[in-house]
Amino acid sequence: MQTKVMTAAGDIVIRQRLYQNGAPTHPHYERTLEYLREGDVRWASCEVQFARSGFRTDAPIAYLVAPEVAADLGTAGFDLMTVATNHTWDYGPDAFLESLGHLKSAGITTVGGGPDLVSAQEPVIRDLDGLKLGILAVSCLLPPYYAARDDRPGISPARVDQWQELHPIMQATEPGAPIPMRSQVDQADADDLMKRIAMLRPKVDVLIVSVHWGYGKGSPLAEYQRPFGHRIIEAGADMILGNHAHSPAGLETHLGKPILYSLGNHIAQQDWDNATSVQAEIFNAIDPWSTVCRIEMSESGIHQIEFRATECGRDGIPILIDDTAKAQPILGRLQDLSRGFGTEITVDGATARITFDPASHGR
Repeated sequence: MQTKVMTAAGDIVIRQRLYQNGAPTHPHYERTLEYLREGDVRWASCEVQFARSGFRTDAPIAYLVAPEVAADLGTAGFDLMTVATNHTWDYGPDAFLESLGHLKSAGITTVGGGPDLVSAQEPVIRDLDGLKLGILAVSCLLPPYYAARDDRPGISPARVDQWQELHPIMQATEPGAPIPMRSQVDQADADDLMKRIAMLRPKVDVLIVSVHWGYGKGSPLAEYQRPFGHRIIEAGADMILGNHAHSPAGLETHLGKPILYSLGNHIAQQDWDNATSVQAEIFNAIDPWSTVCRIEMSESGIHQIEFRATECGRDGIPILIDDTAKAQPILGRLQDLSRGFGTEITVDGATARITFDPASHGR
């Protein structure tokens, strides 16, 4: 049985060069990259635009980054990224399309965005020495205009309907109490994604869906996430690789297959020096501790996921934690969050693992 490895990092908010004159500007990052480069595929979630110019939307946080930084991500070893995120359109359609071009020039294949809806929804299929890996990507976070249309560049949408649930008696009994917010993924968008999973399933050995979802603060889930995740697995996906939450958000197993809600941050170079009060409040809630992972797969599906803890300093660069005492609280938190979903992850020193038996579960 042929086994291949996909290594994965979380959200990348990068503003500074990683290499100058061929030398790393952050030598301490190389240890993390050594781990990620062990993968046959090296994955991350892109949260900035790489372009020379653009018009800034009303996004509360937005960064237009020099194209040379995109080239640095390729040099670092990343070769596959989702652009179906709530920041890759922050400087408009021209900067968005320019970003895709710079990432492609860097050797990084993008998924989840394009010049129109068809291209934004197009899967990526990688042939890994005979093992075919298929990736789809969608975003549940959709500021105005970010969703691709037939006549507009943008990202692959999974819109979320949300509404307040009012209880008149309770509101009268406890005036001023928070009003519950309900949410579910739009039925048409969900149905469309399930059809695309069904179409891709017979073409690949392993099918992974990237979903940009949840909250940017902390690890709690929005109401829509678990039902949507379960449906994606039931439609035929082997794994969900979630992103956006800037903290690890735990792993759930459904039908014997992993739903990884979030790895958390990877590179986190938010502009603290020029932050507004609103931005500073958001930045202060960002977790400096996150995870990277190693996904082992074969033609029958996902066999094992290994997690390692990372820590970002003020420079926003994630350092792999080899010290067991420092890694334990982060991996223990991942373990506790996953246990809340009825999923058991084993922590051994500075490493956490979970194994699967894909042969025992049909597709």
